[in-house]
Amino acid sequence: ITEQQDRQLLTKHDLVDAHANWAYSVNSLFDLASHLCKPEDIVDLRDHHRSHLDIIEFSNQQFYGGRLRIATRYDKLRTLQREEPAVRWSNIKGQVVRPSAGGAENPTEAQAVVDELKRLCEQGYAGSIGVVSPFSAQANRIRELAYQDDALTARLVHMDFLAYTVHKFQGDERDVIIFSPVVSKGIRDGALYFLRNNRYLFNVAVTRARAALIVVGDYSACIDSGVEYLSK
Repeated sequence: ITEQQDRQLLTKHDLVDAHANWAYSVNSLFDLASHLCKPEDIVDLRDHHRSHLDIIEFSNQQFYGGRLRIATRYDKLRTLQREEPAVRWSNIKGQVVRPSAGGAENPTEAQAVVDELKRLCEQGYAGSIGVVSPFSAQANRIRELAYQDDALTARLVHMDFLAYTVHKFQGDERDVIIFSPVVSKGIRDGALYFLRNNRYLFNVAVTRARAALIVVGDYSACIDSGVEYLSK
């Protein structure tokens, strides 16, 4: 919920004076609990075992201050073809529209994601694949397009395929993650505001990938978006 909604709820239930520190937008439950611990009692989980170095190193620098120690077993990764890097950007121009239910959707980008799924299947890739987008409307569009192709659907069933927002991937992972940022011509200020204020969702999204992260989106629009982590 937003800070404004949080304040409104506190006011409605007459909790402002006595319970302001318990406001969701001010302190998380983790913040409250951490204050009860001595510094020497806190264990920092620094060893990372999931992702290829090229994938996790961005998050390591952007979100963890370089504190992570990469301990990934590369012999366990289901990598793509040898000439393909672990992180790749597929530059797709598109037009963002706002569905009646809200959010943001980029049909051109959604089709490009499905084309990427087909490419991986045609190559005979045998690992698991997931698609993540910050916007549920985009994830829904990608899922619908993918399942319209019977041959693709039959392949995806065996690849543990999932296309959702990051909330569905919390604690989960795939060998390959395709990230669809949606940001392109026509993106609304409200959608950019959502992205700016949910930077850790992006961190969770990209670190679901074990062997490869493929971003399918408008390269220049993301650089110029004003969303710091997306530009970087």
